[in-house]
Amino acid sequence: MDLNKFYRYKKNGKVQALSKSKEIWMYTRVSSKEQTKKKYSIEGQINNIRDYARLHGYTITKEHGGTYESATGDFTRKEFKQLFDSVKKARRKPYAIAIKFISRFSRSGGGAISLVEELVNNVGVHLIETSTGLTTKDEKDRLEIYDKLLASKRENMVRLERTLPALKDFLEDGFWLGRPPKGYTMFGERVTNFENRREGQKIEINEVGKILRKAWKWKAEGMTDADIRYKLLDKFHYKISKQNLSAMWRKPFYVGVNTNAMLDAPVKGNWPPLVTEKIWDQVQKRLDGGNRKSGYEKAPVSKHRPLTGFIYCSQCGAAITSYIAKKKQVHYYKCQHGKGGNMNAYTTPRSRKPGVNNSFIEFLSKFDLDNSKRRLLQAQIEKLIDEHTNEKKNSARVLKKELNTLELKLDKVNEKFLLSDSADESTYEKVKTQLENDIRRIKSQLEDNPEKLSNQVDLINSALDFCQNISAHWASGDIHQKLKIQKTLFPEGLVINPETRQYRTKKINGLLSAIGDIARDSESKDNKKSHRKGGLSYLVAGTGLEPVTFGL
Repeated sequence: MDLNKFYRYKKNGKVQALSKSKEIWMYTRVSSKEQTKKKYSIEGQINNIRDYARLHGYTITKEHGGTYESATGDFTRKEFKQLFDSVKKARRKPYAIAIKFISRFSRSGGGAISLVEELVNNVGVHLIETSTGLTTKDEKDRLEIYDKLLASKRENMVRLERTLPALKDFLEDGFWLGRPPKGYTMFGERVTNFENRREGQKIEINEVGKILRKAWKWKAEGMTDADIRYKLLDKFHYKISKQNLSAMWRKPFYVGVNTNAMLDAPVKGNWPPLVTEKIWDQVQKRLDGGNRKSGYEKAPVSKHRPLTGFIYCSQCGAAITSYIAKKKQVHYYKCQHGKGGNMNAYTTPRSRKPGVNNSFIEFLSKFDLDNSKRRLLQAQIEKLIDEHTNEKKNSARVLKKELNTLELKLDKVNEKFLLSDSADESTYEKVKTQLENDIRRIKSQLEDNPEKLSNQVDLINSALDFCQNISAHWASGDIHQKLKIQKTLFPEGLVINPETRQYRTKKINGLLSAIGDIARDSESKDNKKSHRKGGLSYLVAGTGLEPVTFGL
């Protein structure tokens, strides 16, 4: 048989041809900052690899690593993953990757051997251990390298067998492993901030923690996450993402408890709790939905009970909840702690006390504007708007200056990358993305906060019309209008006395404050200038909202 005729059907191998260049890449790593001995330090590894390259005529064209990364997982190491991705994508492959100790490459045992096989057979790049001269080019050397990788894995396992019991004892003694959550500062022997280094571990509540303590209190009172985030930013200039805030509610650390996976049961920590157990339980109850199987149906907000979560008991300070008695179809408000008892929502012929809704309407009627004082309030509003407009202009000026600076930085980064042959693409993309995100954020702020109110006259007239009959607007509005009016006029809610059904304000809207100023001025015999109270930001909250009722 003539076998030559079958050559056309012969399959070609897919093994990557090995590079024959004299270029090599360097990879260095240590597991922790405590590995400062010369033979384990980054500097020692670099010097050894460079000496090996000079001795054997290699040129180091790229350096990877140079940082502290644990070897518990290969591709959980950022620098290692970047090294592997770069060598696979590189058009001009290096001859080899040089490492001082093979254990610096990986400690994953069989997984590490698979990576070396892929590197040599599929990518076409060798591995060199410069401290011994072992290289995967030689089959015998390669087997020895594999033995070392397995030995590194065994060493890790033995180390864990020794350290895990000690770590568990450390946790059971009330100490913490890793970084503490937001709101705390850790002092100890191995913290990254050298100013906080000291003997023994100590965790303290910092300034952010004092702010977050307010957030926990608001959450326990029934405030939504969205409102809490807005209030933290508005009152304390502290910004927190909705994901971080949501995750915070489920962290027992804040109540002084450690639930680490290594522990058999939760342990009380040595750090000061940010919140009391009572507040923690209230928050968890709200998160869990507070399912109850009693004789009434509970609902957070209803058109018949719009003050739910908005009013607070004067006796215990807790937010007032509400329910409907199924059999009688009667609506009630209820103090969570039972101190304020049940309160009827509506006044009925048989009720001994006025309904909560009816007493609220009476309370609002005190703020109804007399027609004779309309022009005085109009002048006050126009003055406030002028002040607000000037604040917006100043804010916009600062934002535009910052925007211009960022855009110039982005131009320079782009120009530097385009003109440089040795620029690191990964670093460039990271810097570019950050600058673009900052530019978008500032542009969004400029769009959301125009310097002028586009329909100022209409807004003022709507506000004045609304102020002449505030109580009627609330009484006739649907549930959404009621909630909007409540929140805008009294941003922090109201306190109710369950016995007298009298209301007390926590914080009043600037519009109502202006009405009160005018009323006091008209009663005063002295011709004094009115003293404005209340929040200007709430008074001119109309931008982006419906023009009706001037921001309500």
